Amino acid sequence: MAPQTTLLLALLLATAGHASPLPRAGCSVDVNGSKMPDPQPLLLKPGGSKDVHGFVTPDSSGVISLGQNEQIIVACPDNSLQVTGQSQATASCVSGSTFSINGQSYDFADLRCRSQPKPSGVKTGGSCGGSGQYQVVQLGFQVGSDFYTLIDACFDDRSYNTVYDHFTMVAEMGGKQSGFDRPDWLDGGFYGNIDMDKQYKRATQIQTVGALLGSSELGSKYISETNDYFLSKGHLTAKSDFILGAQEYATFLYVNAAPQWQTFNGANWNTMENNVRSYAANNRVELEIYTGTQGITTLPNVNNVETELYLYADGSKYIPVPKIFWKIVYNANTKAAVVFVGVNNPYIANPGSDYYVCTDICSKISWISWKATDQVKGYSYCCEYADFKNSVADAPSLSVNSLLT
Repeated sequence: MAPQTTLLLALLLATAGHASPLPRAGCSVDVNGSKMPDPQPLLLKPGGSKDVHGFVTPDSSGVISLGQNEQIIVACPDNSLQVTGQSQATASCVSGSTFSINGQSYDFADLRCRSQPKPSGVKTGGSCGGSGQYQVVQLGFQVGSDFYTLIDACFDDRSYNTVYDHFTMVAEMGGKQSGFDRPDWLDGGFYGNIDMDKQYKRATQIQTVGALLGSSELGSKYISETNDYFLSKGHLTAKSDFILGAQEYATFLYVNAAPQWQTFNGANWNTMENNVRSYAANNRVELEIYTGTQGITTLPNVNNVETELYLYADGSKYIPVPKIFWKIVYNANTKAAVVFVGVNNPYIANPGSDYYVCTDICSKISWISWKATDQVKGYSYCCEYADFKNSVADAPSLSVNSLLT
């Protein structure tokens, strides 16, 4: 046999069995494509945990991939699937975007709910806070006899103030579904007879602030009908912090909000939230995030006396306007954390030590891009966790040994 023939035969034998594998049979759905059902059901893992990890999660490119015959649960709590009339059903992957329910094939886009599944909140009976003086409320979805918790809130039911809440940001945030509609807010039954929608209206805020400060003119001075000087529904866990649109609705319970000046909410606070999501996506790391409030912000009344602000002040005072907002970003695997803090008062030109509860270390955080010294955008700063915890006793106790840089 010629040497060239022998060499060719050897090469053919060496490469045998190493051909490119055929594509694996299964299903694939792009969460930002046309195949996502609307209204969107909850997409759950059979036998999965009753938290964010029990939900089907797209990969970092936004694709939900399932093997052939792999099953998911499509759930429409409080309503039903349009195609079957069931509140939930087990769907098996056939191929592409075709799924089977009880032997009947459907395109994934057809597995829509009759209406968008609504979240709810439940009191657990647990306590939280530095002295255990507050109650734990879970926010999520009731699916049959199971409650899927997406947010844990530490709630003061005496002042109707959320001290802090917690959620898990998944490592696949780069594949987040975008453009999901904003739903209406829900009070969840946690605010007595207070009409929360009414309290957040600008006209009501003008009256409330005016009454607290002793002058209707001061109410109109500080709360504007035309620009961003008003108190917004400040998400603690942001709408965009969850990867699928159906999950986002859990952030629209008022327990997950506090009165936040829109000048700050839409500026430095929003920038920081975007930075955190980018950090999780770019590093593909799961993060535990705690967001809370501290103190009560003040403005001078008719006698130039600094006066605490509340969203509701008809006889009793409820829902304090926080002095500061804070966010702990924690990697539980590496035990690294950083705390971001923002001043919730655009009318203070030089915030004092009561607004600065820990030493600013933002120079060590390369991935934060806010304008920290801009009064209108909201004075902001970064802290070591231990330094912050020393000043804010009600913050959660975490095992932290390094700075999340």
